[in-house]
Amino acid sequence: MAAEDGILRSEDLYYADGSVVLLAAHTGKTHAFRVHKSVLGTHSKVFADMFVLPSTAENETYDGVDSVHMPDDAKDLEDLLRALYYPGTILSMLENRNPLAAIKYKGILLLSQKYFVRVLQKLLRARFRADWPSTLAEWDKLMEHYAGLSASVVPQHDAASQFIDNRMLEPASAIRLAREANIPEILPAAFYMLSTISPFMDFDTLRSSHPPPLTDSQGNILLWQPGERSARWGLLTPDDWLCLARGRHSMMDFARTFEQQEGHCICDSQICIQQKNKKKLLEEHPQDLLRVLKEIGSLQVAPQYPCHNSLHLLASRSMATRSILWENLCYYFGLPGVEDDQNDGDSEDIALVESDFMDG
Repeated sequence: MAAEDGILRSEDLYYADGSVVLLAAHTGKTHAFRVHKSVLGTHSKVFADMFVLPSTAENETYDGVDSVHMPDDAKDLEDLLRALYYPGTILSMLENRNPLAAIKYKGILLLSQKYFVRVLQKLLRARFRADWPSTLAEWDKLMEHYAGLSASVVPQHDAASQFIDNRMLEPASAIRLAREANIPEILPAAFYMLSTISPFMDFDTLRSSHPPPLTDSQGNILLWQPGERSARWGLLTPDDWLCLARGRHSMMDFARTFEQQEGHCICDSQICIQQKNKKKLLEEHPQDLLRVLKEIGSLQVAPQYPCHNSLHLLASRSMATRSILWENLCYYFGLPGVEDDQNDGDSEDIALVESDFMDG
């Protein structure tokens, strides 16, 4: 950016024929964007109303044209303007399931909502919605993909290359986005994913140049293993922590109920395969109940084994139970309903929304 009078002028968003200069601050420095009232007004009714009055001598000016001091962060404002002037740039950045998207584009989404830039708002909301599974089948497909990533992780000298989180959705930032931008549809899957990650494994701490030793609540040293998930725990609010605690408690009760349900096996053995698999739900912390139930539901044993019939029934019950678990995630975590409460008519077809955005 070129500096003029202590103000940083954007190199590609400072047009010589621009009719208004937008001034905004970022990290203590003022940034200037000379743009066109007609372009902003075409995309946003808020901007159109802002510029409807003719220029007068009392208006603030900068570089010979009207100027407006914007209350928004300059970086977010730049992203918004760049999306309006160069729509192809944001489409190239909004790759499928980008783990940084919830942090990187939260600002521009909030500004698109604030200034009613409707087409851009629809695009961003559709992209974030599409990233997060809304059905159990979509969840299973995503987990199968992540399992493949985990299996491909091999010890290397470069620690950063072992962070499979760099290629996975990050749930804490997604929760923050969903809360602030009112996208409740992504909360159930995001909270469930977060519940399966150890709170001692912090995304940013592990990636710092000199990460401090990780210890649990009893002071025991924890060793991060290649392929282990982490999360941006510092982004959670007290309300988020409460929802997470409620969800984990409810799902442990759910697991105990499942484990205690009748399922007598004729083998009547202390090492009964059926009983051993039922107890898997209570063995790991944090627990991924959907994964364990699917493992139990996929088990097969030869017909000649005494446990065959009871294990077959357990497998069937496990698959039905995980469907019930998924359908009740909102209840367990104390979340709002996942119906689109804005009645905004947003399309779920990403290609269609992108086409509308490019057409202006």
